[in-house]
Amino acid sequence: FTRDLKMKKSLIIGALLYPILSWSQSCDEQNIKLQVLGSGGPELSDGRVSSSHLIWVNGEAKILVDLGGGSAHQFEKTEGKLNDLDAILLTHLHVDHSADLPEFIKGFYFSERKKDLIVMGPAGNQRMPDTTDYIDQLFGSKGAYRYLNSYLNPEKNSYYKIKATNAPLDNRNINAKRLNDEVIIKSIAVNHGSIAAVAWRVEVGDCAITFSGDMTNKYTSLARLAQGSDLLVANNTIGESATDRAKNMHMPPSEIGKIATQARVKKLLLAHLMNSSLPHVDQTTELIKKTYQGPVLLAEDLMVIELD
Repeated sequence: FTRDLKMKKSLIIGALLYPILSWSQSCDEQNIKLQVLGSGGPELSDGRVSSSHLIWVNGEAKILVDLGGGSAHQFEKTEGKLNDLDAILLTHLHVDHSADLPEFIKGFYFSERKKDLIVMGPAGNQRMPDTTDYIDQLFGSKGAYRYLNSYLNPEKNSYYKIKATNAPLDNRNINAKRLNDEVIIKSIAVNHGSIAAVAWRVEVGDCAITFSGDMTNKYTSLARLAQGSDLLVANNTIGESATDRAKNMHMPPSEIGKIATQARVKKLLLAHLMNSSLPHVDQTTELIKKTYQGPVLLAEDLMVIELD
């Protein structure tokens, strides 16, 4: 009896472990990559496309994070397929993070897309609308692009619908949503002055990429969201000696280094580079490496980062 019981226990444990082990894969084994579509900000003099990132999973373009001006054209250069995209995540609704959304919505028309598109962004505040209201102001029956209303209105025929949701402006609790069997999307509110903003974390199996968006570290929320991430994409808009006014909207390099260290991220990518930060990249990297010991990368348009 004892021998049979031990054998049954072994079988049960083996049955429980098997599915767990099958999901326990490195980012490299799952073929997860991040591609920078746009590494700049709102300036028209930095030679860079505005902020946008694309997550690849097993050779398919799956998730877009921010859609700054020029990102639609950059997506075309990647040779990714619009039909493969599952979701668009917006960190906030400033123009350099959202301007190309209408281009993508219209572009899907030519791709024969037949699955709904998830669009997630921050809830609103006194300065900014809810993401759902923003979508309605673009594609609603009285929106700026009302001729595309069929993609939003459930009573009109279209091959796909825009499914917009608001991420709560909660800087204490992490909000989580399962996108599908493989992907979990998490968010937390961050401080970007008076602008409603969230940071995003995308988990694919055991692999995680976190995006800060534009922020200060006033809420100290990003390190919690980014904990253990394989890659942290941190927006580096200002140098260490920036004015207090700039620091009320953006985090300086020393703060980026502290967050990356607290979160124990494997790699750090500095993105959203501007004329206010580009001249200081050497000093920025030195400051960050005083606290953070991992690799520090500088974003360039269309660069690909393989995660391992």
